[in-house]
Amino acid sequence: MAGRRSWAGNGWVHSNGSLSMLTPIDPLFIFLSLLTQASQTDNEFKFIDVNSIGFELHMDTASVSAFLAMDAVQKKALATLCETRQISESVCVAKVDPGQVLTWLKHKCSSSRLPQELDVWQMETVDETLKEQALVREMVLLVSEYLQPYWTERLLCEFDGFAQLCESEKKAAATHTAAVVFDSPDSYTPGVADPSTKLVPAKQVKPKTAKKRQLERAAAKSKPILSFFQK
Repeated sequence: MAGRRSWAGNGWVHSNGSLSMLTPIDPLFIFLSLLTQASQTDNEFKFIDVNSIGFELHMDTASVSAFLAMDAVQKKALATLCETRQISESVCVAKVDPGQVLTWLKHKCSSSRLPQELDVWQMETVDETLKEQALVREMVLLVSEYLQPYWTERLLCEFDGFAQLCESEKKAAATHTAAVVFDSPDSYTPGVADPSTKLVPAKQVKPKTAKKRQLERAAAKSKPILSFFQK
């Protein structure tokens, strides 16, 4: 029955029939999310003890610790995303460095990384600069799926919000709209009125009075005065 499906596997029956698809992900995105949540206050970042991230977030310490225990990944994340200070042999503090993070994110948004299936700009006539911006924008939108809103906004600002591309798209849309043929046999939008045509309300015709109808009947029966001089 619909809504009552289950999964059977590994000797268990799971009543929740939903399915989650896992895809490869750069673990630095996870580190960035954890570090941002643990150290950001009013858009400012503070130094925190790397080993206390789980406590800072009030999360399951065991699962966070297991992830942070990947030494190679942790070292790469701290070197790429943070400013670090070694307080003692066992204590290392780190603070998210927005400049380093944005440099890394911009590298992630290179147009060469865009999957070919998502490359919708296959037109030969399009300006190469605009095409490059369009591909980078697609990558930014793709990468932003892994980011908090704070980093998405900062990343878009780094590319000036793709203002040149947006302006070009607005002009192209305006040109396309102006070229559309309205209310003609060749139109692909039958029944759509031409926006440049102003609708003029029809004049209301007053009903004829009985006297007016009588005068019209009399006029129809009468003959012009020149008819008396005709043979």
